[in-house]
Amino acid sequence: MRKMDLQQWDSNEEFMEAYSYRKKTFEKIEIRYEKEDFFVEDLQKNNLLKIESSKGFLGLF
Repeated sequence: MRKMDLQQWDSNEEFMEAYSYRKKTFEKIEIRYEKEDFFVEDLQKNNLLKIESSKGFLGLF
């Protein structure tokens, strides 16, 4: 996500705080940014991030 953002960020912490601010300001979505685990958890909870397992691909190659 950070690499795809229009702005360049020096750290994950800066990106998470800014992303959280934008979501709260423009979409009224609360995303915690104090820890990466909280950030990812809130992204998933708000359907902004989906993490899929790669287990289904193990036997295909």
